[in-house]
Amino acid sequence: MNKAGIVFLFLLPFLCFGEEKAFLRRVGADLYLGEKPFRIVSVNKFDLFLRFLSGGEDKQQAIRAIEECAKQGFKVIRFSGVGYYPKDMRHWARENIYWKAFDELVDTAKKNGVYLIPTLNWNIFLFPDMAGECVQDMLKNPDSRSRQYLWLYTYQLVTRYKDEPTILFWELTNEMNLLADLAFMNPYGFSDGNWIELGTSYMRLRRDHFTTDEMIPFIKEWASFIKSLDKNHLIGSGFSIPRPAAQHLRMAKGKGDWTEDSVEEFYTYLRDVHPDPVDIISIHFYPRDGNLRFGNKDENSAKVLEIIKKVADRIGKPIYIGETGDDYEKNPDSLFLKNVFDEVVKLNIPITLVWNWMSPNDAYDVNPERTPNIVALMKRANELFEKSR
Repeated sequence: MNKAGIVFLFLLPFLCFGEEKAFLRRVGADLYLGEKPFRIVSVNKFDLFLRFLSGGEDKQQAIRAIEECAKQGFKVIRFSGVGYYPKDMRHWARENIYWKAFDELVDTAKKNGVYLIPTLNWNIFLFPDMAGECVQDMLKNPDSRSRQYLWLYTYQLVTRYKDEPTILFWELTNEMNLLADLAFMNPYGFSDGNWIELGTSYMRLRRDHFTTDEMIPFIKEWASFIKSLDKNHLIGSGFSIPRPAAQHLRMAKGKGDWTEDSVEEFYTYLRDVHPDPVDIISIHFYPRDGNLRFGNKDENSAKVLEIIKKVADRIGKPIYIGETGDDYEKNPDSLFLKNVFDEVVKLNIPITLVWNWMSPNDAYDVNPERTPNIVALMKRANELFEKSR
């Protein structure tokens, strides 16, 4: 082989990303990759890593999902970068099983030119369950076993890929904010989602509740820890859009006040739960709980995104829609999603991720065979973004 051929083979992995080999960066309230604003509609696949970890046909399905993403032009996948139940973590201590699976996932995404958004702790009960503790132990006690488990996992994952641009950014949680300020609803404990055979606690206790004002310093400390390990990647919260009454619930301190927040109260809550050094504001935006606020009564409307984007701009941080979607069996044409895509293109919201890519048995499953019209809407939004670059 001549010298030119050798040079080409050396550069091939880098050419797959072109100029976008750079790390995502924040410019005021916007996101850039290289010299251009970053704009994309893409997908979630919650169990992507769990399928690589399981191996066999599960792993092959995950590989096909990544390849199909690339084929359709959906170049970002958000997924759980950790187990959901304690049983999923049984191989955590085994480098040649657990981290090998993660390496294979990252390598597969890189080969296909797909970026990844791993959520570091999808299920807030995971590490407390593994430690035999409650959520407040993890939030408030740095010496608790659950906090040390979380910090160790964060250290392992972040340092392993801190120099890897295939990781688009780190995401902290999945909708942790929706669990805050609800002590009044289950004052004596509860058992929702407790699958004992998968390693969960027998019962959630009062100390598994927490308030927004207990959550904020925990998020700040966690994000600061990540920044001390990784100077390359941004951090997103992974939060859902605040409940319509989030600030009232916060101020009621566990007493329960469901009065709908004004725009100003929404601004205060969204600002406060995204403290520095969290770089990017996250919302999940679905019909009803997401869009029926600020006077909107139309379940198909996405007009409140304009208000939300103005609030994020006022806070001074970029905003992304970590999840959106619809029940496609009930709403196969999803006027709601069409309106969402129209709004995100008009408002230049950098990242919008549809739930839930190539996920059989999920009513929100999106794939080219089952929901070709939704895939077409997503591709159209990306085409409009591309024309505006």
